[in-house]
Amino acid sequence: MSKKGRQISGVIGIMVIFGLVAGGIVVQRQHHQREVKIAQQQAKIKRQRQAQEAKKQRESQKVAAAKAKEERLKAESQPTIVAEQALDDYLKQIGFSGTALIVRDKQVLLDKGYGSANRAKQLVNTPDTLYAIGSTEKALIATSLLQLQEQGKLNVNDPISRYLPDFPNGQQIKLTDFLHHTSGIVGRDQDNQTKTLDQLIEEIIKNGIKEQPGKWHYMDANYIVLTKVLEKVSHQDYKTYLKEKILKPSKMAHTGFMTDQYSRLPAASIGYLANGPAGQLPNFTQLPGVGDMYMTATDMYRFDRALWTGKLINEQSKAQMFQPGSTSHYGMGFYNDPALIINRGYLSGWNVSNGFSHGGRIYIVLFSNEKNEKVSLSKMNGELYTKITATI
Repeated sequence: MSKKGRQISGVIGIMVIFGLVAGGIVVQRQHHQREVKIAQQQAKIKRQRQAQEAKKQRESQKVAAAKAKEERLKAESQPTIVAEQALDDYLKQIGFSGTALIVRDKQVLLDKGYGSANRAKQLVNTPDTLYAIGSTEKALIATSLLQLQEQGKLNVNDPISRYLPDFPNGQQIKLTDFLHHTSGIVGRDQDNQTKTLDQLIEEIIKNGIKEQPGKWHYMDANYIVLTKVLEKVSHQDYKTYLKEKILKPSKMAHTGFMTDQYSRLPAASIGYLANGPAGQLPNFTQLPGVGDMYMTATDMYRFDRALWTGKLINEQSKAQMFQPGSTSHYGMGFYNDPALIINRGYLSGWNVSNGFSHGGRIYIVLFSNEKNEKVSLSKMNGELYTKITATI
């Protein structure tokens, strides 16, 4: 082979060697990339499995917590108590349907359920039955405002314009006017749409006023405005505030807020009219602070006791709350009647009366789930109060 041929062969050999080396590098790189990809896929699968296991664990913890809560509530269930047979006989005689809790001097005279909680499921009312409380929720909102006043965060004599600058006649209408239902506002009409608290306030502002403050006119819109003030001053949504500052210190463990899931609660009652179910429930987003809560009669009594004994507000605030703001006897969340300090609520068949004597010795809590013209809670209060005081 000539010198030139040998040179060409050498070059070709070198090229072949470079080709083999380069090919090896490419193969090695591809192999590495496959290994990296496999490792990434395996890591992804591992993360997915870990996420699934964590989700299962969270769900398991939720189920366990729910079971634990159910067991705790069962353990805390209230026994039926009939210490005064005359009271029990009276409620059976008039055909009362609901739960009655009557206490005198810290002694439970009666704690008993009557009639059906759910006719379709054949469930009876007991001391643990849940009821929608309607307008009696306003007392919790009034208590909250007085708490904020004690903390120096507001004054109930402030004009509403301090908190809602665009409110009509806002310089003239004080927070007390809303608390007493003497604001003079037009209010709003309730429908069944889902709305936010801010949307409700916009409607109330838009509808304006019909007269100067001073004349009593009971309406939910007054306390919807106060619920907005509560949120603005406390920097919390009203449900969180009520849970932390009212329910917790009062030990109200069987109280919550109405949703579409309410009827699924084991202890939930159904509201009835005399001739059958009350029908469609309201859209509770339109009742913030004025009718979107449920509780047991016992929890209402716990609220009353916490209020009376100074666990929620001081004596000065309590006196301010019970002082009537008009000839209607309505103070702040309660009527100050001659025998009882009382509030009432009605909503879709549920009828609630919550009262206690001026000295705090007697408590009469009547939670009914049947709107029946033949059974008047006001008349019942009078009859029961007479029977209770007759033996003092």
